[in-house]
Amino acid sequence: MSLSWLDRLTLFIHPQRVVLERQPWRGALSRQAAEVGAPVPGEADWKPVLAAGETLLKAAGKGGTLRIVVADHLVRYALLPWSEMLAGRQARLGMARALLKNSLGDKADGLDIALDQPAFGKTGVAAGIDRQLLTALRAAAKAQRLRLTSLQPRLIAELAAQDKKLDDGWFACLDIGWLTLAGVRDGEISSLHNHRASTNEPAILAGEMAGLLAAESAAVNGKKVLISTSAVAAPKLAGGW
Repeated sequence: MSLSWLDRLTLFIHPQRVVLERQPWRGALSRQAAEVGAPVPGEADWKPVLAAGETLLKAAGKGGTLRIVVADHLVRYALLPWSEMLAGRQARLGMARALLKNSLGDKADGLDIALDQPAFGKTGVAAGIDRQLLTALRAAAKAQRLRLTSLQPRLIAELAAQDKKLDDGWFACLDIGWLTLAGVRDGEISSLHNHRASTNEPAILAGEMAGLLAAESAAVNGKKVLISTSAVAAPKLAGGW
């Protein structure tokens, strides 16, 4: 009798490479990867990413639970200022849409926006991912009879995995051509940068990060920096960080 329905799968969605990890109910973790091709002219940049993910899920067979982690390249974030007038979900969602619209223009209309749980007096976080991509990922999971347990941006997933290791300090996600830097104060994100990196060269990345850290040092208590890397060497930061 097959017990594949007990398997736990994790799909990492990335613009260059998609990875599927499988943890069977008994046995060692296995990993499969698929390179992502370039989009054809006029095609949405997430279409080749989706195609690679669908291929891996089909090859994995049916049954089990699925967790999806989306690279920050494909995520747009907004920080929500605290206000008693913005405590309700609809008010917070409206503010998030307005902030993303201000930075992205009409592209923001195509985003599906997720919100964190509001905390009194603290800044909140909104994350937007292309609505069509999310719909297609959910459909792909359903087609393989996979129970989708979570679908999160990489930054949010990795911060959750820190399990209170970083109450005050900075958390950096370094990826191929991308830099995400979050300032955490009293366990909550107080500053956030998510943008294309100028380079993958560690020495230059260190300078870029140091500039951001110096400019927003007041947003965080302390000079602790945790760095998570993917195919990029971690830079060494000077100045007591």
